[in-house]
Amino acid sequence: MLYNDLKQYVGKGMASFHTPGHKGFKIFNEPIWNLDLTELPETDSLFEASGILFKAEERVKILFGSDKSLISAGGNTLCIQTMLRLASLDRKRMLAGRNIHRAAIGAMALLGIQPEWIIPDKDAGFSLPGRINSEKVAHNLDKIKVPSAVYITSPDYYGVLSDIQNIAIECRKRDALLIVDNAHGTHLKFLKNSLHPLDLGASMSADSAHKTLPVLTGGAWLHIKGQNLAQRAKEAMALFGSTSPSYPIMCTLDLCTKYLFERGKKDFWELSEQSERIKKIAQRKGMLVPQGQCDPTRITFSAQPLGYSGKYMSKYLRINGIEPEFCDENYVVLIPSPFNSREDWNRLERCISDIKPKRNVNFEKKLKEYSKNIFIPKAHLTLREAIFANHKKIPLENALGKIAGDIICPCPPGVPVVMPGEIIGIYEKEALKRYGISEICVVK
Repeated sequence: MLYNDLKQYVGKGMASFHTPGHKGFKIFNEPIWNLDLTELPETDSLFEASGILFKAEERVKILFGSDKSLISAGGNTLCIQTMLRLASLDRKRMLAGRNIHRAAIGAMALLGIQPEWIIPDKDAGFSLPGRINSEKVAHNLDKIKVPSAVYITSPDYYGVLSDIQNIAIECRKRDALLIVDNAHGTHLKFLKNSLHPLDLGASMSADSAHKTLPVLTGGAWLHIKGQNLAQRAKEAMALFGSTSPSYPIMCTLDLCTKYLFERGKKDFWELSEQSERIKKIAQRKGMLVPQGQCDPTRITFSAQPLGYSGKYMSKYLRINGIEPEFCDENYVVLIPSPFNSREDWNRLERCISDIKPKRNVNFEKKLKEYSKNIFIPKAHLTLREAIFANHKKIPLENALGKIAGDIICPCPPGVPVVMPGEIIGIYEKEALKRYGISEICVVK
């Protein structure tokens, strides 16, 4: 049974450096199923909230300083869908950073949005996707010259932050709406100096609270600045949301609000200090961490200069009782929270301190492999046309000249090599081959 399998895994006692942020912290003082209710006269209704859920959303609104904050029990995906729906109501065009989550691609296809892509700058270090810069945003908005929206993912999966403050300034100059997928950055509000998108000038921010906070998986918030957007937000969310939202999830969001009012600033300052200490240990060992402004609580490192891949390091951590969030060929990503124990941190410090470099490591060759520019393939179909077309899977060797039917990306947080509707050329084929992809989905 799944229940027994999960209990067996939990019994291993792994140090959790992955989502969700509660790390097994007991949010409830009673069995969770006692709070698994439905819409009743006393329990309110999420999309017509006027009672206890309305009050819960008002508390979040005060906490984040928004004009409206919406509860989502459908994860950050529901918040992204809602943002894109609101943005598409009176905006003719959309710019989007190419380092985008697949949930946004699906929502764009459903809403008939065809974005114009902005490639991130390779300014975060070895093999990382990098940041969207304000100059590129301004340049592209000047070319469009119609009411537009700009969609940015920040922080990315590795903790790299784009310059939201200056992007927001450029957007305001051109009456463009700035919306941010802040899935991995809800806690940025509670750093010593807030780096939350809403405080930096964004119009909307989708926050996946469960990733770094004591919230059950699926709990998220959508924060909005601007009364016009706020008035239409519930209707937009109801278009995508379940009519049976989980009350246990919503309850943990409200309990988290109380926690953040009381301890958020203190706990996340301490977490930042602890995470920075671990990153400095990794750097002293010769490992790489992302460069430039990053989420100070996110721990991302590459041991490639020591001769170890990200996948090897992930396995090494797991053997030593540490469960990371993610790894790719080069990096390991860990997501700590204030609820990690002292033993978790001690275990991680010992593990990183004990790693020994290999001999005769040719890291310069690796650097050259990842210094090539990223190109946007030519689009033959829109996202909507490609995603809703008939598809077939074919070997990569036969894909040259075919139209991609799905997002093809080596890993969820990276920059997709090819988007639905784009033609697979020689560059894309070779890039996919390097990433170990052997089969792809194409339009028939």
